[in-house]
Amino acid sequence: MSTAPPVSPYSIDSWTTDDVRPPERVEYWMSVVSAATRYRVDPACSPGTFRGRVLRIGTVAYTLGRASADCAQGHRTAAMASADPHDSRTLMWTIRGEMLVRQDGQELRVGPGAAFLASSNSLFEAKLDHADIALLTIPGAEMDNRLRRRSAPQILDINRGLGRVLAGMLAELFAQRAHLSAADFDAVCDRLVDLLGMLAVGDDRPVTEGGLVGVEAMARRYVREHATDPGLTGATMAHALGWSLRQVQLALQQAGTTPRELIRDERLALVHERLRSPVHLVIGDLAQRCGFSSNSVLSTAFRQRYGMSPREFRAYYLANQPAGASQPLRSAIAHLAAVPH
Repeated sequence: MSTAPPVSPYSIDSWTTDDVRPPERVEYWMSVVSAATRYRVDPACSPGTFRGRVLRIGTVAYTLGRASADCAQGHRTAAMASADPHDSRTLMWTIRGEMLVRQDGQELRVGPGAAFLASSNSLFEAKLDHADIALLTIPGAEMDNRLRRRSAPQILDINRGLGRVLAGMLAELFAQRAHLSAADFDAVCDRLVDLLGMLAVGDDRPVTEGGLVGVEAMARRYVREHATDPGLTGATMAHALGWSLRQVQLALQQAGTTPRELIRDERLALVHERLRSPVHLVIGDLAQRCGFSSNSVLSTAFRQRYGMSPREFRAYYLANQPAGASQPLRSAIAHLAAVPH
C-alpha cells in the first residue's frame, strides 16, 4: 500500500482515492493522510463510496497542504502527541463545507472563510462533512514567538482585512508551487507566520486594550523597517513614533515582550532569511548588515534561538537544497477556492 514519504528539502506530492479500487480507498486514505499530516483521519461514510484528495507541499521548516473528503473524522491522541518529536502549530482553514473541531475543552465550528490554529501537543479532534480544507504546519517556536503564549484555540476571520491578505498569499503559494525553490517557499511562509501572528494576537485582545494594541502594531512595524540600524533602541523607536518609552514598554509588555527582545527577534529573523539566500555573505558582514554589534553577539543569539550557529545553519540548509536554480517568485493574488489540487 502506498504511503506518504518523508518531506524532502522541497517536495510536492498529491494523492487521490481515484487511484485505487473502491474497496481499498479507506485503507489508502488512512495511511496517506496520517503520514502526511501527523493526524489519524478515518473516513466516516461508506467505504465503497468514499472519495478524498490530498496535496502536500513541504520543506524542512514548513508544510502546506490541502485535503478534500466526502466525510472524515480526524484526531490526535495523547499517545500520538507525546510520540511526535515535532512541536508544531497547524493553521486549518475551510474552503468549502464545514469543519467541527475540539481542542483544550472547546468545540468550535469552522465554516467557509474561517480558520483555526491548532497545537500539536494537545488532544485534538475534527470532523469534516463534504469539506475542502487547507493546512499550514508551522514550527512551534516560530509561532509562539509571535503569539507570546497566547495559545488558546480561536476562530480567525480570513474573509476581510489582514485575514483576507493572508488567504490571498496562501492561495498564491499554492498556485505558484511548481515555480518555487525551497528558499522561495520558506521566505513566503516566514512572512505568512508574521501576518498570522498579528491576526491571532489582534483577535485575542480585549477591546479595552485597543490603544496599546495600536502602539504595539506601530512599534512592530517600525522595528521591521529599521531592524538593520545598529543604533535602533527602544528609546530611539519611541522618539521616532512620538510616544514615551514607557508607553512602548507597556504596549509590548502586554504582548509578552520588550523593545530589546523585539529588536533582537526581528534581526534574527532577517539573518535567518538571508542565510537561505543563494548570495553568499561573510557572517561578520551579515551581522553588521542586520544591526548586530559583532559576529559573536549574532552567533550567541542565533544559537539560543535556532539551536545552531549561523555557519552551521547555512551549511545544513545548503546541503539539503535540491538540484536546480531558484526561479523568481511571482506576485499575483488568486482566489483560494479556485486553485486546483
